[in-house]
Amino acid sequence: MTIDTAAATRRKAVRAAGIGNFVEWYDFGLYGYFATTIATQFFPGHDPTAQLLATFAVFAVGFLIRPAGGIVFGRLGDRIGRRAALTAAIILMSVATLVIGLLPSYGAVGLLAPVLLTLCRLAQGFSAGGEQVGANTFIIEYAPHGQRGRYASTIPIWIAAGTASAALVAFGTAQLLPPEWGWRLPFLLAGPLGVIGLYLRLRIEDSPEFRAVQQAGEIAQAPLSEAVRTAKARMLVLFGFAMANAVGFYLMASYLTSYIIKELGRSPQLALGSSTIALVVFAASAAIGGRLLDRYGRVPVAVAATITLAALAVPAFLLIGTDHLVAVLLGQGIIGFCLGAISCTTCLLTVELFPAHIRYSAAALSYNLCYTAFGGTAAYVATWLVATTNAPVAPAVYLTGAAIIGACTAAIGLPRSLPRSPAPSPNAAAVPNT
Repeated sequence: MTIDTAAATRRKAVRAAGIGNFVEWYDFGLYGYFATTIATQFFPGHDPTAQLLATFAVFAVGFLIRPAGGIVFGRLGDRIGRRAALTAAIILMSVATLVIGLLPSYGAVGLLAPVLLTLCRLAQGFSAGGEQVGANTFIIEYAPHGQRGRYASTIPIWIAAGTASAALVAFGTAQLLPPEWGWRLPFLLAGPLGVIGLYLRLRIEDSPEFRAVQQAGEIAQAPLSEAVRTAKARMLVLFGFAMANAVGFYLMASYLTSYIIKELGRSPQLALGSSTIALVVFAASAAIGGRLLDRYGRVPVAVAATITLAALAVPAFLLIGTDHLVAVLLGQGIIGFCLGAISCTTCLLTVELFPAHIRYSAAALSYNLCYTAFGGTAAYVATWLVATTNAPVAPAVYLTGAAIIGACTAAIGLPRSLPRSPAPSPNAAAVPNT
C-alpha cells in the first residue's frame, strides 16, 4: 500500500466511524435541547419542575441499558470485527430516533406515550453502549505511528459537531415551525443521516489492529470474561477517570440549556446559542489536547485537565448565573474548554489501557457503567440539587467532585507505561481533516 493510499484509507476510516458518532450525539443532543417541549408533550401535570424531572428521568433510563449494549456490541466487536459492531449500532440508533419523531403525545394516547418514549430511549441507549467505544477503537487503531492523540481528538470534534448540529436544528425549528409538532422534524432527520453513516461504514475495511489479531489467530472466545479476569484494575481506572467527562459533558450539552431557560428565565435562542459556542470551544480544546497528549504523555495531560476543571467549575457556573450575556457565554465556554482535553484523553484511554483482543469488551463495559451512573443521571441530579438546595451553583459543586476523582485516578491509577507518542516517521500520514 502506497503512502497516499494509506492516508486515504485513514481518512475514510475517520469519516466512517465519525459519522456514526455524529449521528449518535445529534440524536442524544436533540433530547436534551427539546427537554422542555418533550416534558409538555409526554408527561401530564401542572408542575413544570416535575415534568422536567420526568423528562430527564427517561433520559437517564436510556443509560441504564448502556452496559448491556456494551456487553453485546463489545463481544461482537472483539469476535467478528469493529466494523460489524459499528454498523449494527448506527442502524439501531437511527431507527430509534426516527421513531421518537413519530410518537403520539400524551394527549392522544395517554400513558402509552411515555411508555413508548421510554422504549425508544432504551433502544438508543443500547446502541450508544456500542457506538462510542467502538468509534474510539476503530479510529485510534487506524492512527499512524506517533499520532494516536491527534486521532483521538477527532472523536470529540465529531461529538461536538453532532451536538452543535442538534442545537442549530433545534434553534431553527423553534423559529420557523409551530412547537406543537415542529420538534418532531429534527428527530425524523435521523433516518437519512443514518443511511449516510451506514453507507460509509460498509465501504471501509476493519481496523488494522483487529485484522492483525485475526491473522494471528488470537480472537478471544470469551473477551469480556478474559477482560474481567486480567484487566479489571484498568477497567476501574477508566471508570474513575471517565467520571469527570460523563458529568461535565452532560451538564454542558444537556442540563445547562434547560437551566438557562427555566432557572434563569432566558430565551431558548440564547440557551441554544451559548451551548453551541461552548461546543465549538470544546472541539478546539480537544484538538489542542490531542497534540499535547502526543507531545507530553497521557498522565500529565489527564491530571492537568481534570485539576483545571475542578478549579474552574464553580466560577463558571457563577458567571452563567449572572444577568450578563457575555458572562453566560464565558461561563459555558470555560466548561467546554476544560472538557475538551478530558474527553480526548478518555477516548485514548479506552484503547491504550487494554490489549487489542479484549479491548472493545473491556472498555465498553467500564465506560458504559460510568456513563450509566454519572452521565445519564447528571441532568436529573443537577435539577434535583437546584430544586432542593435552592442553590444554582450546586451542580458545579457536583462537577468539581467528579473532576477531583478523575484527577486522583489519573495521578494514582494510570500506568506510567502509557506512552508519550514518539515522533511520527517521515512517511506517516498526517491526521486527517474531519
